[in-house]
Amino acid sequence: MTELEELKRRVNADDGYMHYNGIEVTDLAPGYCEARAAMGPEKRNPHGMAHGGFLFTLCDSVGGIAATTTGGNVVGRTGDIHFLRPGQGAYFTARGRVTQAGRHMALCRVDVFDETEMLVATADVEMFFLTEEGRD
Repeated sequence: MTELEELKRRVNADDGYMHYNGIEVTDLAPGYCEARAAMGPEKRNPHGMAHGGFLFTLCDSVGGIAATTTGGNVVGRTGDIHFLRPGQGAYFTARGRVTQAGRHMALCRVDVFDETEMLVATADVEMFFLTEEGRD
């Protein structure tokens, strides 16, 4: 099993926060993560569409995993999301890629699509590498 396959297996099997939010990693590559999140009534806002906090959780999670694939464990530092249209449907797919990585931080762009592949939101999330030396 490759390191990326092991990371995908570990996140999908052991990450309680991802499991709680119905997020499953579907694809990984160096500097890239794709995940799918099931929609449910607990993830809707009072208007019946995807809650912005749920969509941001998806972006933060996918950006963090994409940064992790470049070497090192990360936590979120900052994030900026743009909601482009109401989130509707049974699931959402987020695709995140590292756009810039240094020793201590990585910037990731994450796009969120509904089940018809319409772009719902886009986010820039900055991740901080946890080790004092920076990433591995």
